Amino acid sequence: MTDDLGNFSLRSGQEVRLRLIQKEDAALLVDLFHHLSPEAKRLRFSLYTEKLPEERIWQEAIALSDLNPQQHVAVIATITDEEAHERAVGVARFVRPTPHDTEAEVAVVVRDDFQRKGLGRHLLNVLGLKARDLGIRYFSAWIMNENIRLMKLIKSMELKNVESDIRHGQHKIRVPISEEGSSQSGQTSPDNHTP
Repeated sequence: MTDDLGNFSLRSGQEVRLRLIQKEDAALLVDLFHHLSPEAKRLRFSLYTEKLPEERIWQEAIALSDLNPQQHVAVIATITDEEAHERAVGVARFVRPTPHDTEAEVAVVVRDDFQRKGLGRHLLNVLGLKARDLGIRYFSAWIMNENIRLMKLIKSMELKNVESDIRHGQHKIRVPISEEGSSQSGQTSPDNHTP
């Protein structure tokens, strides 16, 4: 798998670089987490995160950047700020229990100020292509019922063969990844909510 996945132009015209997450990217994930609103964190992680110790946040970020590429793939979107520092503005990832599973759980988080610009959908499309390369045929995700914006986005994508189940205040969605690797892979958390 190539690490560099090219650039993506947001609807605003701003360029965002896409690449696979590297072991050294924990600091970018921590910075992204700290740039999410409390609501975005709650909708993504299904819990209130204001009182999480910094040490725990770093432990999670380190674990989420040191991946087994046969089971866990993550695409990070970054910009370069005014001081020439790389900043993460979005991450899409999937994980499957074993290298032979054909279904993977998927999640996406996009920084609040970069939402509604097409980035989440594009991250999922790229992730879908990577998943197909590994023989994955289905993406699944758990989405909080109150995440109305995300549910509207999923409906607007007119996905085929969506399986949906509601349990404990969450929707479980399962969608086949299309042969084209585009719209069918964009089914779960587009512009809302994993570092």
